[in-house]
Amino acid sequence: MRVTLKNLTSRVLPRQALEWVREATNYLPNSWKYGKPYKEALSLLSQSETWDLNELRAYQQRQLRLLIDHCYANVPYYAEVFRAHGLSPKDFQTPEDLQKLPFLTKEIVRNRKMDLVASNISGLSRDEAHTSGSTGAALNFFMDRTTRPFERAIARRHLEWLGYKQGEPIAFFSPIPITVTRKGYVFLKPMNELRFSFRVVNPEKLNRMVQLLQDFKPAFISAWPSSLYILARWIERQKKRIPLPRFLIAGSENLYPDMKEGIERVFRAPVIDHYGQEESVAVAIQCSLGQGYHIQMENSVVELVPFGGDLWEIVGTCLHNLAMPFIRYKTGDLARKTDDPCPCGRKHPILSEIFGREADFLVTPEKNLVSPLFLSYIFHNSEEVRESQIIQENLNSFRIKVVPWEKISPDTKEGLVHRLRAALESSNIRTVVEEVEEIPCTVGCKRPFVISHVRLENHL
Repeated sequence: MRVTLKNLTSRVLPRQALEWVREATNYLPNSWKYGKPYKEALSLLSQSETWDLNELRAYQQRQLRLLIDHCYANVPYYAEVFRAHGLSPKDFQTPEDLQKLPFLTKEIVRNRKMDLVASNISGLSRDEAHTSGSTGAALNFFMDRTTRPFERAIARRHLEWLGYKQGEPIAFFSPIPITVTRKGYVFLKPMNELRFSFRVVNPEKLNRMVQLLQDFKPAFISAWPSSLYILARWIERQKKRIPLPRFLIAGSENLYPDMKEGIERVFRAPVIDHYGQEESVAVAIQCSLGQGYHIQMENSVVELVPFGGDLWEIVGTCLHNLAMPFIRYKTGDLARKTDDPCPCGRKHPILSEIFGREADFLVTPEKNLVSPLFLSYIFHNSEEVRESQIIQENLNSFRIKVVPWEKISPDTKEGLVHRLRAALESSNIRTVVEEVEEIPCTVGCKRPFVISHVRLENHL
């Protein structure tokens, strides 16, 4: 329904009205918005709940063979790659056979976009999508009518893993603006959902959010971590009280340990993480135990490629986008893997940690690699700091940007510099603390916690 409505309205409505209609469709129930593909995805995920690893792999193999046949016959880029490597569809019997193909990168997608579009799928049967990445440079691509519904069905599965029942109240927070209203929030009665925009906030808006949460009493809160962390800090500073949800679901950004600790302390509920990307080539979700990320094998084939030390880059092949297939797509995200099964009993492979690359790793003058997850502790108990960002300008120079609640004292600035040097285990760095009114966001509304202008690859 969403793709059809988009294509019909784009031909008859002026641009401003078209944007409003497109935004309005986002607030329809998924069963209306995505129709049959969404219902079929829910049915499949319900069946696969009881599958063992062999059954999950068998499903992947069936879908992969269909995808390879389709690409060979209908996608110019892949037909060219197959010929260049002397390959045909019969050379792909298992997911491991994908290693016969080269990686697909963002640069290739930008340069060969139309060659990656399937010739047998019309423009009326595909939808546009984009992602900004850590640099803010947009990557534009297409999805077919099953890609987004499958992704939304996995989001519904995630809720059900946490005990969600149809009709329970859910609150959503994100930096994406809500254009259908100027209030900064919207209540969707048919779904019993309360959605907030965290694009621009101030004390008045934060206080209003708390009042609405007090009235709404959500059983679940789903949010970008940075938005939820700022709200938690506000609640704590103002000594507010809110009804306690059962679970908080984080996604779209890195969930840093200090953020997680602060959010759980205020809301007194576990934060459960969800990993994915706009390209939908790799999805991994935490169950209610929160002890690792279950790779969603029904959505895609995920490969882990050695990156350095015990880190692996996530490479994915979406099984549900025939309009513009992404095969062996390098996400740029990193993970640590484990062979330990999850105590919940589900059979999906587990990643112990995931590092989304919208926050970069830092490299010290001593050539040490430092994870951004560790650096969040620099701001632990910094009550004067509302938001922050660390920028590595070169191997020796760092800048700490801070947005104050009111003002930043000299002692706080000095403490931040000292803790950064201690965290990096380096005394050979120059650090400046810069007080700013806001942390600028990327095209995709993300605010990377750590940005490095040093090419990591040159120092591994």
